[in-house]
Amino acid sequence: MNGRKARALNRRRQERNEQLLAEALKDEPQLLEAFDTFELWQRGRFTFYLPVILDDLPDELKQALAAHRTATLEGACPLCTVDVSVSRKGLVVTRHEDACPGHPDRLVEIGERLGVEITRKA
Repeated sequence: MNGRKARALNRRRQERNEQLLAEALKDEPQLLEAFDTFELWQRGRFTFYLPVILDDLPDELKQALAAHRTATLEGACPLCTVDVSVSRKGLVVTRHEDACPGHPDRLVEIGERLGVEITRKA
């Protein structure tokens, strides 16, 4: 495949993924299954793995987790402007602003500072 055909294929794939994301955001998120520390949610064709906000967590961490969950499920964060896209592999990617507490790296930092272990999933 030459470069022009590869670029055209990538462009079509990206357009299709963006269309799937737009359609998914019209659907209501549905809880598929809840476990002790995480939940599986479905929105359109996409499935999301999200942490549970446990009652005994510090308030700062609860607020950061709530922002992370809201951004992932709704496509909008209450604390920053997020960029939501679909990767070439068809995965939804939610990018928070670097300083946002809902950013996965900030969640880990908050957890470390508060003595709460945060396990990051890809």
